[in-house]
Amino acid sequence: MRKRPALPFCVLLLPCILLAGCGSDGSGGAAAGSVMNFSERAESAAKLDTRLARQSNELGLQLLGKLREQNGGEGNLTVSPYSISAALALAYNGSGGETAEELGKLLDYAPGELEQLNAGNKALLPLLNDAGPGIKLELANSVWADKGTPLRKNYLKAAEASYGAQVRTTDLSAEKSVTEVNQWVEDHTAGKIDSMLEQPPGDNTVALLVNALYFKGAWQEKFPVERSEPAEFHTGNNTSAEVMMMKQTGNFAYAENEDWQAVRLPYGEGQMEMLVILPSEGSSVDEVLQGGLPARDQFTERFGTVGLPRFTAEYGIDLKEAVQALGMKTPFDPATADFSALADVDTPLFIGSIIHKTFIEVNESGTEAAASTLVAMDSGAAPTEDLPFEMTPDRPFIFIIEDTQTGLWLFLGAIGKPLPAE
Repeated sequence: MRKRPALPFCVLLLPCILLAGCGSDGSGGAAAGSVMNFSERAESAAKLDTRLARQSNELGLQLLGKLREQNGGEGNLTVSPYSISAALALAYNGSGGETAEELGKLLDYAPGELEQLNAGNKALLPLLNDAGPGIKLELANSVWADKGTPLRKNYLKAAEASYGAQVRTTDLSAEKSVTEVNQWVEDHTAGKIDSMLEQPPGDNTVALLVNALYFKGAWQEKFPVERSEPAEFHTGNNTSAEVMMMKQTGNFAYAENEDWQAVRLPYGEGQMEMLVILPSEGSSVDEVLQGGLPARDQFTERFGTVGLPRFTAEYGIDLKEAVQALGMKTPFDPATADFSALADVDTPLFIGSIIHKTFIEVNESGTEAAASTLVAMDSGAAPTEDLPFEMTPDRPFIFIIEDTQTGLWLFLGAIGKPLPAE
């Protein structure tokens, strides 16, 4: 083992996600090598530990709330709950003591249940890499060890077996590490996220834990291009922006109350959906988030017209402050963090940052999305007879892209100012 300065080392977590437009042809076939049809995938999903999806979704909601507090509740904000959870689970496998207790509490799996968490993620992997017809979905994990740092065999075994992690070795203080990590993320997000790192992590970084998630889905029913027209989107504070508003009419899974309207728009054969939630004019995104999102049993099939802005949105942030606000503090503290199960080094390891980047594009054909998270270790029912509804998100709204068969939220966001999309 090479000599290092007598300083704490760190680990960087990099979760990244991509949601990007399907393109004019609306193609979005199943991933290469796909073998499961809709029913087979549903049968496999029914065997999963439901707690894994439930807690991942809840973590996403909590982080979205904290991030909106940080940015004043304005603009566009998109996260991938599962990308973040997977990156934190990789870190959890290298932790011990109070550090493991805090990570376990955040992920809702106590240290004694780590094997159960790993087994759940292992069972989820083939489903996330085989979404079925009309959808391309890819999940990838990697562990980047600094040259000369011996990662523990048991840790590498768990990372490879349960998370399919690719293990790479590089000099994390050299410029080439930026090129190598960025290229890996770019390769696994269809080129949509190409600058995860801006500079080398540094001499005191011993490992990078990187997750990438890519999604491309064709709407089950496309929005007719000829119905799209310019519209005013009210961004707040008496300001507005022009968007291209897409529209379609038909039967939809729809719900409403005095605080919001909500609709589910399926992709492919219905194994994935976008849930769009529009706060009422007397409510707001934050009030809806705090009051609880609509449950699946609140939706009924209704005939109506749905609008949705054609848009893109990009977001990037270090999640460290938001995660600390949720009560996880020890893993970031060089004096108390315990990641002794990750690497054989003689000074403390801690989490230096959790860099998260997302991209989404939505158009008439569908949605394409990607995300990446990097953890840096520094040292239907029949239609009802209700009247037709109309739902036009011409003000800030919430969206969720959900794997309906696993219950997992792949993406969660609030759109306050849609940017133009092709």
